[in-house]
Amino acid sequence: MKNSCLILTRRFLIYLLGIGLCTGCTTLESRLSIEPYIKNKPMRNELEQVAEEYCRRSRAESKSQPDFIFTTDGCSRWPDDSWAACCIAHDIAYWCGGSAQDRKEADQELMHCVNNKTQVIGNIIYAGVRIGGLPWLPTPWRWGYGWDNWPANYEHSQSLRSVKKLMDELKIYNIIEQHLSAKKR
Repeated sequence: MKNSCLILTRRFLIYLLGIGLCTGCTTLESRLSIEPYIKNKPMRNELEQVAEEYCRRSRAESKSQPDFIFTTDGCSRWPDDSWAACCIAHDIAYWCGGSAQDRKEADQELMHCVNNKTQVIGNIIYAGVRIGGLPWLPTPWRWGYGWDNWPANYEHSQSLRSVKKLMDELKIYNIIEQHLSAKKR
């Protein structure tokens, strides 16, 4: 029984690695690749600052910041529709990283946010991020992608505040929604 579980686990990991390589993840570094953040430097700077503040407050114990600047690709390989702000906010939590509980809260927050915009899609996205966002995967959208420490695992310390409360405190959704609505004008 133990050997069959080990074989299945290995096959699953090889399968996931194959998916990652086939989908074009040739780098562990994330890229900022959505508007308005490509061309609008003040908006990009504001988003980077709010991401850094999120991480600073989330990591109040260590006060460390990720090695790479904040980047987002919106809803990784998913059409960015009316829920793009949900994905960008989710990227802030993923960039910063943290404990397994932090990741679970971030994924649940993404699901609720997307489902508030459009029914059911949040559940599908939730399943995708739970499988595809593991910290040890060689993808640029993995948990803790802001750190230059791949392969990594979850951190042991817990955040002082929940992901949702911290995002609400910093008005992250409001800032991103303003940016995205300015893009449409």
